[in-house]
Amino acid sequence: MPNSEVQEVTRKRAVTWKHAVTWKRAVTWKSGASAPRKAFRIDAGFSPGGRTFYPRAFLFLFVTILTLALPAAAKSWRVSDFQDTITVNPDGSALVNETITLTFVGEWHGIHRTIPIEYPGPAGTNYQLFVNVTSITDENGAKLKYDSSISSASRDLKIYLPNAVNTTRIVEISYRVRNGTRFFDSYDEFYWNVTGNDWPVPMDHASASVHFPDAASGSLRAQAFTGVYGSTQRDAAAKVEGSTAEFETNNPLPMRGGLTIDVYIPKGILREPGRLTKLFWFIGGNPAVFLPLVTLAVMLPLWWYKGRDPDPGMSIAPMYEPPAGVSPAECGTLLDDRIHPRDITSTIVDLAVRGFLKIEETDEKGLLFHHKEYIFHLLQKRQDWHGLAPHERVMLENIFAGDATDTRLSSLRNRFYTAVPVVRADIMSALKQKGIYRLDPESANGYSAGAAFCILLPFAIFQYMRWADFFSSVPVLIVCLVISAVIWWLFAREMTAKTLKGSRIHTAVLGFQEFMNRVDAERLKVMPPNTFEKFLPYAMALGVEHHWAQAFAGIIKDPPSWYAAPAGYGYGMAFNPILFSSSMHGMATDMHQVFVSSPRASSTGSGWGGGSGDFGGGGGFSGGGFGGGGGSAF
Repeated sequence: MPNSEVQEVTRKRAVTWKHAVTWKRAVTWKSGASAPRKAFRIDAGFSPGGRTFYPRAFLFLFVTILTLALPAAAKSWRVSDFQDTITVNPDGSALVNETITLTFVGEWHGIHRTIPIEYPGPAGTNYQLFVNVTSITDENGAKLKYDSSISSASRDLKIYLPNAVNTTRIVEISYRVRNGTRFFDSYDEFYWNVTGNDWPVPMDHASASVHFPDAASGSLRAQAFTGVYGSTQRDAAAKVEGSTAEFETNNPLPMRGGLTIDVYIPKGILREPGRLTKLFWFIGGNPAVFLPLVTLAVMLPLWWYKGRDPDPGMSIAPMYEPPAGVSPAECGTLLDDRIHPRDITSTIVDLAVRGFLKIEETDEKGLLFHHKEYIFHLLQKRQDWHGLAPHERVMLENIFAGDATDTRLSSLRNRFYTAVPVVRADIMSALKQKGIYRLDPESANGYSAGAAFCILLPFAIFQYMRWADFFSSVPVLIVCLVISAVIWWLFAREMTAKTLKGSRIHTAVLGFQEFMNRVDAERLKVMPPNTFEKFLPYAMALGVEHHWAQAFAGIIKDPPSWYAAPAGYGYGMAFNPILFSSSMHGMATDMHQVFVSSPRASSTGSGWGGGSGDFGGGGGFSGGGFGGGGGSAF
């Protein structure tokens, strides 16, 4: 073979091999096995990496995508006709029959018809339209399958239309509306959004025929509005023949355009619902009003069976001494079943009266101002601490920490707060051990918290399951929450239950408080000389120390030995019980501030408990009134 022919064959084989390798690489890249990480730029039929670009393959891919997209673009639907036949009954209820003609292009499976059922009511309340669907059929009267649900304050009817492919179908929806008529002082009105303003497709034609009782013949007036929501356009005919009002659009309605009708009805033709019926309608549209009723229904029986005190069999009468074996702090707690700061501070004064410590008031001088300081002097050795209640021992141990016999009140700042919870627990424990409580305050708080959970749980379930919408009217919800909270609080504060013994002791404490409030000088003259200071801690715990001191003005001449004060507070001048009581009150205030103080880095709490108008004047608009909504296809 000549050399020229050999070279030509070799060249053709090389080209063929090159194309084969290039095709293989192209197929491999297309399959994704070795797809490049960087996107390539198409330029003159070649990729930057040297791979050949094939315009025919790209054209084939583009045509395939375009072919698949064509059916989707051709798929459409519209409302060819929307007819309403409405019968308004003498009681104002209405029977609505909607005949919707739908034209489908492509394959469809059904439509959604949404009917609003919640509207703004007076004073921020919610007005619910009570709609009862009676039937959904096709043009032949055959029942259609549908699902009904509540969504976005509307009744959503998902209606299935089998074999809705390139065809025209008719859907007939019948439902009853109990409260679709509005009643005013001088006239009544049927204001109804026939088609709704939420259809995402145009509507070729819409009409409505509304029939009223025969008594309305010759007295009705009608008007109609068209267009998008809020439009005052009147591109529709409205006429009245006898007791029937007829409406019909003059031109097709645009997407989200609707037909709204308005009929004036003189008084006396329809029977206005009574107040009880309107109340039930209000409750149905504002289910939050059940919250106070449920709260009362839960808390009243709980208090009756768990938190009610037995009858002590005795009335409140002045008692000349506190109940035997009950300390000042315990008397103060029994007064309202709570431990107040004054119950803690009165214990220190009681310990001083009983000779365990002495209180010294000093006047400390600073750079610019003076301030009071209190020094506690321990009078009895620790081995001689007999007859102390647990909470009293805890207080002495924390005031005189270690071997200290003198303690300044200011030194207890950021330190004594750790003892307060223990003192509180010991006071409550002592009352339990004495058989005073059947349901102590801590247990009562647990019952009240459990009751609150039981009250709110069903409402949360109903809201979550969409069985009711309690947020349909936020003002009503807020008012009902406040009322419910007050009802709950009133019962919760009375949930603590005493035994018969506890009720009698509580009555005795109230009687002793009554005596200290109204004691007269003649009675005090025949009482022991130490009566004032002996019962002063009780007066402080019961909050009547000023009344108690005033009663002793001019009777007590000598200051108590357990309290030392600078000149002007009793020494160097005649003792004044009123000034001394004020000094005790100031000391109690300073003690409270010190006892509750804690370091900023600590997370521990302090421990202290504690329309009418002229009809047809342009007031209506498209989308106004009841009814309305819209629909969609699927």
